[in-house]
Amino acid sequence: MYCSKCGVKNEGKANFCAGCGESLKANKNGVKGILIAGIVFFLLVLAGVGYGFKELVFTQEEKAVEVEKVSTKNETATAPAKAKIKVKEKDKTQVIQETMPKVFTILTEEGLGSGFLYGQGGYIVTNAHVVAGYTDVIVRNSAGKESNAKVIGISDHSDVALLLSKDYAQVKPLPIETEDSIIGTEVIALGSPQGFENSASIGYLTGINRDMELGFIYEHLYQIDAQIDKGSSGGPLLDAKTGKVIGINSLIYTKNNLFGFSIPMNSMAGLVDSWISNPMSDHQVASLFGIYDEYTYSDESVSEDTTYEEDYSEDEWNYYSFDEESVASFIITFREYYEMALDAEDFYWIEDMLEPNSIAYDDLDVYIQDIAGQGMTFDFTNNTVTNVEIYDDYALVSTNEEFDFINAAGEYTYYNRDKVYTVVINESGYYQITDIEIYE
Repeated sequence: MYCSKCGVKNEGKANFCAGCGESLKANKNGVKGILIAGIVFFLLVLAGVGYGFKELVFTQEEKAVEVEKVSTKNETATAPAKAKIKVKEKDKTQVIQETMPKVFTILTEEGLGSGFLYGQGGYIVTNAHVVAGYTDVIVRNSAGKESNAKVIGISDHSDVALLLSKDYAQVKPLPIETEDSIIGTEVIALGSPQGFENSASIGYLTGINRDMELGFIYEHLYQIDAQIDKGSSGGPLLDAKTGKVIGINSLIYTKNNLFGFSIPMNSMAGLVDSWISNPMSDHQVASLFGIYDEYTYSDESVSEDTTYEEDYSEDEWNYYSFDEESVASFIITFREYYEMALDAEDFYWIEDMLEPNSIAYDDLDVYIQDIAGQGMTFDFTNNTVTNVEIYDDYALVSTNEEFDFINAAGEYTYYNRDKVYTVVINESGYYQITDIEIYE
């Protein structure tokens, strides 16, 4: 061991230095203290470095979080708030019930069509071809009330017209959809097809942007599979979920009546609003009379060496042709109204569906008079069309019907009958029944 005072080397067991006599124990404790102090310092340094690293990482993470918080706060402060408005969907029954009182049958001396309440003040939208040739018409609401209406706007370019009926000046109009609708939208068509007022059919928007020229210029039409027919023209096409009017039902496809076309309401709003601001005079309306004659549609997008022509028809243009599906539907509807006539003991319910002075007209008129007041009960449980045969000027529709009958004495009888209806088309283009043959 070397003396810390004089530097002389001493033996390992010596207690005192051979050079200066200094005690060597103090040196041991000093070295030991120095060593201990060094170790402690080293550990403190290590601990300090570790703490510093942890502090550095933590600070960076905290800063990142703080930066994110500040960024988010700034975005929230500067970006405009975007509220998500959820449109409440309505039940279809509710939509129909709320809309029907604002849908009208438009009556002229030559026929009928449909219309609906647009804008506050008693304004009613319909098709131009429904009221062409008239300055004054009758509008009948879903309750059967008739009111006078004046044509204050009509176009010879777009198939749209506007009526004014003061009786509905205080009635809230139908809501209008301002945006374009998309394929797949569920829709409801309301109107008076084949003269059956207060009718509703449900379907889908199956096509968009259909353009054609049929006396009028039709642009961006909606194609729909909701059933419309003669008398539906001018009626509203609704979005089934919102109840808003998206179109004006205007055309049917004459090949099979399986789909039709509706003019987008938002494309006509500007024209209709201009008539509200500046109504046309009777003279201006009358000056457009006599321009609606014959119309066909040819697809000019087909190459010149290809022959391609499809016949389209506005609802009254299809008056004089039978269609298997529509005539079958007519008979099914007749049976529903016939049951109403029996329950009410009133021939009125079916009178316009029968050809005047025909066998069917006279027989059913007498029969309903005979059962009136006797307390008979008819409960129809099944009515199925089994066959349709179409000839040049008439159609034969075969059905099978089942019903329960309770006579005046309270006696019950079950009936299962086959019937054949003879159907013709009258001068106005409506189906009417002339004869009914019964097979027990």
